Amino acid sequence: MTEKKEFPEEEVGLRDYLAVILRRKWIVIAIFAVIVVVVTINSFKTEPMYKATCQILIERENPKVVNIQEIMAIDASTTDYYQTQYEILKNKELAKKVIEHLNLVNNKEFNSKPKVGFATIISTIEKSISNIFSNPKKKKEKLGGKDRLAKEYVGRYLSRLKIEPIKKSRLVNISFEAHDPKLAALIANNHAKLYIKQILERRFSTSREAGAWLNESIKEEKKRLEESEKALYDYRQKNNLVSIDFDERNNIIIQKLSKLNAALIQAKTSRIEKESLHSKIERLLKKPNTIESVPAVVSNPLIQQLKENYIESKVEYSQLSQKYGPEHPQIIRLKSQIKEIKSKIAKEVKNILDSIEIEYWIAKKQEKLLAKALEEQKKEALKLNEKKIQYNALKRDVKSNNIIYNNLLERIKEAAVTENLELSNVSIIDPATVPNSPFKPKKRRDILLAIMIGLFGGGGFAFFLEYLDNTIDTPEKIQRYLKIPFLGLLGRVELSKFVSRYGTELVVFKEPESRESEVLRSIRTNILFSASDKPKKAFLITSALPLEGKSFVISNLAVSLAQMKKKVLLVDCDLRKSRLHQIFNLEKLPGLTDILSGKNSLESVFQDTEIEDLKLISCGTKPPNPAELLSSESMTELISNLRKEFDFILFDSPPIMSVTDAVVLATLVDGVVIVIKSGETPRFPIRGAIEQLSEVDARIVGTILNNVDFESKNYHYYKHYYNYGNYGREE
Repeated sequence: MTEKKEFPEEEVGLRDYLAVILRRKWIVIAIFAVIVVVVTINSFKTEPMYKATCQILIERENPKVVNIQEIMAIDASTTDYYQTQYEILKNKELAKKVIEHLNLVNNKEFNSKPKVGFATIISTIEKSISNIFSNPKKKKEKLGGKDRLAKEYVGRYLSRLKIEPIKKSRLVNISFEAHDPKLAALIANNHAKLYIKQILERRFSTSREAGAWLNESIKEEKKRLEESEKALYDYRQKNNLVSIDFDERNNIIIQKLSKLNAALIQAKTSRIEKESLHSKIERLLKKPNTIESVPAVVSNPLIQQLKENYIESKVEYSQLSQKYGPEHPQIIRLKSQIKEIKSKIAKEVKNILDSIEIEYWIAKKQEKLLAKALEEQKKEALKLNEKKIQYNALKRDVKSNNIIYNNLLERIKEAAVTENLELSNVSIIDPATVPNSPFKPKKRRDILLAIMIGLFGGGGFAFFLEYLDNTIDTPEKIQRYLKIPFLGLLGRVELSKFVSRYGTELVVFKEPESRESEVLRSIRTNILFSASDKPKKAFLITSALPLEGKSFVISNLAVSLAQMKKKVLLVDCDLRKSRLHQIFNLEKLPGLTDILSGKNSLESVFQDTEIEDLKLISCGTKPPNPAELLSSESMTELISNLRKEFDFILFDSPPIMSVTDAVVLATLVDGVVIVIKSGETPRFPIRGAIEQLSEVDARIVGTILNNVDFESKNYHYYKHYYNYGNYGREE
C-alpha cells in the first residue's frame, strides 16, 4: 500500500490576491461606493461645528501665604491629584452649574431636538427598557423646572466637552464644540471659571469646617490643661513638695547612704574581731588554767604588776620557809599576801573578760543599728524617686497640654485669616477666543478616509468571502489544493432545454460543432495523452459526491471516443442509481449484475447505441451486495475479456465518498478520472476521495471541472479560451 497522499499548501502570491479582487470586484466596488457616497453626503449635509479651547494651569502646590498647610494641603506629589482634577473637570455637577449659569436650557442649540437616526432609535429603546425595569419608587421622584431641564442637558453638554491634559506639563485644555462659535468660546471660558470657583468654595468650606473643629478642640484641650495643672498642685500639696529641689535632696540622701555604708562596714569589721575574741575566751573558760593566756589578760599592766608581786612574794615565802616554821608571823603574812595577790589577779581577769563580752555586745548592737539606718535611708531614696517620677509625669502632662493649647490658639487665628483670602492653585492662561473656521466636518479628510476605508473594507470583505469559499471552482485551485492533473473544464449546459429538444443528453452527438463538444474532445485528447507511456483501455469516471455530472461527462466522452472510429464500451457500474440506459434510451435489463451472477452471457447484455462503434452494458438487476459483486473474480475476468474486444472501456461508478464501489473498481482499471462540480463541491471531500484512491494504488489520470459558469467573475480570462472552439455558432 502506498503512502497517504499529502496536500501541502502553496505560498500565496500577489497574483493570487489580485485574482481574488478581480473575481469579486463588484462586491469591492459596491462597498467602496456605498461608504464613499454615504460619507460624502453626510459631510455636506452636516451642520458645521466650531471648537473653542480655554487653557488653564493647575499648580503643583498651594501658594504659601500662611502656615496652615495641614488644613489646606494638597497631595500633589503623585499623578493621582491631577487625574482627580481631570475627572472633576468632566464632573456632572460642574456641567450642571455651567448650564444653569449660562441658562443653556433656553438656548436654541441645546433646545433643538436631535435628528432621528439609528443612534437616536437605539438610545430611545435603551431608555424605554431602563424605565420598565427601574425602581417604581424612583419613577415617582420628579425634579422640578430648572433642575429637571439641567439634568436632561448634562449628557448633551458633556458629549461636546473635551478635557485634554498637555503631556509633561501642568497645562490643561478645556474645549467645547458648538454650532455657534461665540457660544463655544463662552462655554469654554465659563467652564474654567466655574471650576476655579468650585475649588475656592470647597477650600473655604474646608477652612470653615477646620475652624469649627479647632474651636471644639481648643475647649477640650483647655479643660485637659486645667485638670493636669490641678492634679500637679494637689500632688505637691499632698507630698509637701511645694519648694523641694529633687536633685539637692537626692545628693543629700546619696551622701548619707555613703556614710552609713562606710560606718556599717567598720562596725561589721569590729564586731567580727570582738566575736572572734569572745569565742576564743568561751573556749578557754572550759580550761581555767589557760585563761590567763588570753592576750588581753597578758597585756594588761595591772595583771602584769600583780604577777610580778606574786612572784616576789613567792620567792620571799620560799626563802623564809627555810628559816621559819609555818606559824611564823612572816610566813603567815606572806601566805596571806600571796593569797590576796592571787585573788586580785583572778578578779582582774574576770573584769577583763566581762569588758570583752560587753564590747562584743556593743559591737553587735552598733552593727544592727547601722544596718537598719542604711535600709531606712534606701527606702527614703526609693520613695523620693517615686515621687520624682510621678511629679515629673504630672509636670510633663501640664507642659504638653499647654503646648497643644497654644498651638490650637495659633491655628485658629490662621484659619480665621485664611477664610478671607481668595487663593487658588488653578489659573486661566489662555482664554478661549471665537473660532474663525469650523472644527468639523472636515470634508476632505472624511472623504479621503472614506475612500481608504471603502477600499480596505471592500477588499477585506472580498477576502473574507474567499476564505469562506472552500469549493473548487478554478484550475488554479485544483493545482494548489489537490495536486492532480487538470484535464479540462465544461461549461454550464441547460440540460432541461437540451433534452426537451433532442430527447437525450448526448451533446457531442447532437451538436458536434458546439463549444461543449469541442471541450469534450479536448478532454478526450488529454486523457489519451495521459496514457501515452503505456496503452490503457479501461477508465473509471467517478466523483467525490453525488450530482456532480459524471454520467453526463462519461456518456459524452464515450461518444467522442467512438467518433474516432474506436470500439468503445460504456459500462454502468452505478448499481444503486443507474442512469446511462436512460441517457441512451435503452433497456436496464439484462445488464452487468446479470453477467456477474451468471444469469446471462456477455454477448446477451451488449446493447447497441445509435452511435456507431459504441456499445452499452447497463447495470442490470439491482443486487443486494453491490460492493462484493464488483470485487468478485467474475468482475476481474469480465474486464479482462472486455479488454480483448474493445479499444476503450469506460466505467461509470457511484460517488467515492458515498460507497466503496468506486474504490473497488479503481483497482481494476488503468486510470481514474474525477469529475468536480464547479463552485459547489468543497475541497475536503475531494481530498478525502483522492486519499482513498491513493491508499489502493489507483492511478488518477486527472480531474474535469464541470458546470462552469463562464459568465461569472471567476472565469473572465477562461471565457475567451472556451469560446474559441465555438466555431459552429455566431455569438
